[in-house]
Amino acid sequence: MDAEIGKERVYCNAALIETKSNYRALKKLKDRLETWENVWTELSRAGATLNPETELQKLEKAKVRLILADDPEFPPLLREIPWPPFGIYVLGELPERQKSAIGIVGTRKASEGGVELARTFAVELSRAGVVIVSGLAFGIDAASHKGCLEANGTTIAVLGNGLDAIYPASNEKLGRNIIASGGALISEYPLGTPSLPQHFIERNRLISGLSLGIVVIEAPKVSGALATARFAFEQNREVFVVPGPANHKNFHGSHQLLRNGARLATQASEILEDLNLAEANEEKNASRSFETNEEKVIFEVLENSAEPLEVDKIIEMTHLESRVVNGTLTLLLVKNLIRENNEGYGVKS
Repeated sequence: MDAEIGKERVYCNAALIETKSNYRALKKLKDRLETWENVWTELSRAGATLNPETELQKLEKAKVRLILADDPEFPPLLREIPWPPFGIYVLGELPERQKSAIGIVGTRKASEGGVELARTFAVELSRAGVVIVSGLAFGIDAASHKGCLEANGTTIAVLGNGLDAIYPASNEKLGRNIIASGGALISEYPLGTPSLPQHFIERNRLISGLSLGIVVIEAPKVSGALATARFAFEQNREVFVVPGPANHKNFHGSHQLLRNGARLATQASEILEDLNLAEANEEKNASRSFETNEEKVIFEVLENSAEPLEVDKIIEMTHLESRVVNGTLTLLLVKNLIRENNEGYGVKS
């Protein structure tokens, strides 16, 4: 890690903690003083007493990284938005830069049909190689993340609190599964920051900011999903809306978005086509050339599994010999068609 960037991360983290992530105050200081080290010096003169190095150690212990806006690893789309975050805290791994992302949002109080729609869109978009971005909330958010994981895809959950806690607590297992499957939890708030109402509105701009476009599924007249859509319009992102019954309250906000110029979407293929991702998906599928039938069989078993599989399970499901399975898995890894983690093997999205 570049020493200067590393030093700036230390002081940015300390400044965020000291000011309780007061964006406007910090932006004024940063614009005037140019570096986070200078910002921290000013805050120290004003009475700040916390130890920046101690706070850094807390991050390291929690396995959380802070990626600053001028760091090469920072998502380029997020850098372009109005009021970009100073940095993002990351637990897990950010997807490869060339991967396209789409946000899926909607009401926490989703209907069974809405949950199934979110899952279906997430599955189909993930199988096309798209990263799914959402907020880990109940309802549409959770269904979107689960659909992506079902398709062995990569998903990012944007939280409105510090990454030392997963909120809501009932979705902690889902959050851990996101990380284990190669995705990430991200936040612009330092460790220890609670889930406050205003944080959820602020984090919505990150969901749209990370994405080429967002898909709205079931948004009532008063909905955080509508805030995400407004941010998306401001950021020149595409807004897609899945329509529903005219008399269902969960679609009143959705239909208002359609009247305001959002695009109608009834299936994932329409979104892929509108965002010019359909051709890339076809090229990806064409690149899956299998030299042996064993490669094809093992790949399809992994592709159809909702979770990573261990070698013994693959042997059991394919009825292939151990040496054949191990050798074929190695070939598929070399071809970059599958991935391996602590839980076993899965298909790369």
